[in-house]
Amino acid sequence: MLPLLLSLLLPLTVRSEEACKLALPDAAAGDDMRWQGPCKDGYAHGVGVIEKRTSDVNTWRYEGMLEAGRPHGKGYLRYYPGHEYGGEFRDGLRDGTGTSVNQVGDRYKGQWKAGKREGKGAIVYTLGGSYDGEWKNDRPNGNGVALYSSGRRVGAVVASQPVDGEPGKVSAAAKTPPEPSREHDLKSEGPRLGTHIPHKVVTGGKVPFKASYEQLSEQERAVVRGWYPLLDPADEPPYPLLGNGNVLGAIQKINARDPAFGLLTMVVMVDSEGNAQSADVYLSPNPYTTKLAAFVAMKEKYKPARCSGKPCAMPFPYAIKFTSTLL
Repeated sequence: MLPLLLSLLLPLTVRSEEACKLALPDAAAGDDMRWQGPCKDGYAHGVGVIEKRTSDVNTWRYEGMLEAGRPHGKGYLRYYPGHEYGGEFRDGLRDGTGTSVNQVGDRYKGQWKAGKREGKGAIVYTLGGSYDGEWKNDRPNGNGVALYSSGRRVGAVVASQPVDGEPGKVSAAAKTPPEPSREHDLKSEGPRLGTHIPHKVVTGGKVPFKASYEQLSEQERAVVRGWYPLLDPADEPPYPLLGNGNVLGAIQKINARDPAFGLLTMVVMVDSEGNAQSADVYLSPNPYTTKLAAFVAMKEKYKPARCSGKPCAMPFPYAIKFTSTLL
């Protein structure tokens, strides 16, 4: 689910020539907060910008109206790992009408209440499928129309359906084994200078990097299927023939030449024959990495998706975070 960063309001004194106070979510506290705008009665008040930038890739930035030190009125919020929201705020929370986009491009447009999607709204998932109807407590709730990745249309979606479609997340509604607790690493082809031990270049994988879809366990396949919010139980997503380690490892090597830090998310459209037709990069640390990452992903061969027992076209996602931490 999208992190609800505007959920807990805590007063926080920030640096400002006028010593303006802010009442911000807990997730934004504890780092260097910058307020650019007017003050009233000791609190940030009016149109301005609040920005948090830490030493790593995390960011938090709000532009728009404030009252008594908190977002109130129309504004725009951007926060790690690439979520955006533009619309109405009330007492620091997303409330009213607004549009949100996550790091893989899923777009929701509709009503919000107390920081959650509630009321009438529609979402389009980048990995396929859409839902248009009523929402309750941040989830589809009853009356609405869902379009699955296969094109099948149904008249309602239960509240347990997933709503974000983020890679690595297992659907709460899927009747599959639970997500494996083990994490997988991708080793380098050779050791670092001065050691005989190959070092880890990609870590934290929920599925083996060097395994095909057929070689994955039922639990591991459930992880992959969980990346797709509206995938029919009988359908299969596409998958790299040799596992996703080839592309992720190549991207890591590309970035290592001139290291940049941040998150890269990319979605590749795979046709019914397993060939990549396009690659859309949604987040990237720099243009050079963007261009070459898309090139690598387009050269990969994939197992095609299956819809109603037949090969079909469907997107496949990649996500990798570049940090300065030595592994």
